[in-house]
Amino acid sequence: MTAVLDRPDTERVPRFGQLFGRIVLAGVIAGALAGAFSLLVTGRAIAPALELEEARAAAEGAGHEHGEELFTRSEQMFGGFLGTVLAGVVLAVLFAAVYGAVRHRLPGRTDFARVMLLAAVGFGVLALLPALKIPANPPAVGDPATVDTRTAIYGGTLLCGVVGVMLVAALVSWLRSRGTGIPTTAVAATLAIGVLLAMVLVFVPDNPDTIAADVPAAVVWDFRLASLGQLAVLWAGIGLAGGWLLDRFTRRPAAS
Repeated sequence: MTAVLDRPDTERVPRFGQLFGRIVLAGVIAGALAGAFSLLVTGRAIAPALELEEARAAAEGAGHEHGEELFTRSEQMFGGFLGTVLAGVVLAVLFAAVYGAVRHRLPGRTDFARVMLLAAVGFGVLALLPALKIPANPPAVGDPATVDTRTAIYGGTLLCGVVGVMLVAALVSWLRSRGTGIPTTAVAATLAIGVLLAMVLVFVPDNPDTIAADVPAAVVWDFRLASLGQLAVLWAGIGLAGGWLLDRFTRRPAAS
């Protein structure tokens, strides 16, 4: 009831098709922005790791055994850009489905605030939490034999994050139903998030791979930060563009 009272009287409730189209358009915009970030930042961060990998292959005498590359580096980067745009669209489709289901439960007076909140939650669960527990490594780091283990750890981390969000949402709903004030509810939610995060970091197994001595720490951290930054641009783009597009629609006076 409180959430309903928070809505402005002039707000229009969008049908799912209207909501879906605007958020998917936001996904295209976000994917393009993240793709540009990939070309300008992530591509430069991964280049030293690729050079190190090629140097290793040459030192082992394997450099002459490989034929000519099927795609040039420029073609690979352009393909990565298109892949990032496609990933933005797919993510936006899933985001629209979730937002359509929980829109009436999210706090906030405008769709912009609600979309931004859900995008922040998505970034925290699907990007930031895995980056803290099992951060991305450049091509020069990683044992192919541990792929299954790393995939299981990544999936387990995501599952813990989703369950944690559901538990925190249930806690907030319970506190609000008892008439608890916003400051107390915010403190309780923050403490719950902190406890759940600590449990994930402590009890979920760590990445089994070790970083070889010939891989500079700067190469690893530049790649990790660039990868996380690219995801931040993607989620921020969906939140900002999707929130703005929906907000324009819901605040527009309905036709008589």
